[in-house]
Amino acid sequence: MSRCRKGRNCSMSLAEELLEQARFLASLDPHSSKQANLRRAVSAAYYAVFHLFSAEVAAQVSPLGPIGLRERTQRALDHKSMYKVAHAFSLSGARPSNLPSDINLPEQLSPELVSISKGFKRLQEERHAADYDVTQIFGRRKVLELVEIAESIFQDWNKERTSKNAPVFLASLMFWNLWNK
Repeated sequence: MSRCRKGRNCSMSLAEELLEQARFLASLDPHSSKQANLRRAVSAAYYAVFHLFSAEVAAQVSPLGPIGLRERTQRALDHKSMYKVAHAFSLSGARPSNLPSDINLPEQLSPELVSISKGFKRLQEERHAADYDVTQIFGRRKVLELVEIAESIFQDWNKERTSKNAPVFLASLMFWNLWNK
């Protein structure tokens, strides 16, 4: 269910809006780029990807409703668990650790899924630094690179979302810490 507010492009998801915001903040005049804008661009790039995947997980859990289930599913995701999943899926050719033995990956990890996972990890690490490490200075070139990583994740996910491994990846984002109970 889409909730449109006055002045908001209703065809754009929150993830897409955050990616657009990251692009805008990263592309501000380099002579006037302030650390606050550059740090906010890094944070927005990460949260764009986070919300992309939280929406995908919610759509897998509740494709047709009921009302409220998607939103609760999205809020149930945990950044730390998602980082662990990204780490496990970032090792090309390897079966992700912690994946239960009765859950098989239907295909080998694609280059796109490995790239998505590596990019997610990097963005989360950089977002943490941007939000909490006041000693770190962010340069415009680095921030533009991080925004490009987020854009690549969106592009790679468009290819990967219909793969046979996509449901396993999405379920892992939600259940990673619960698999072995």
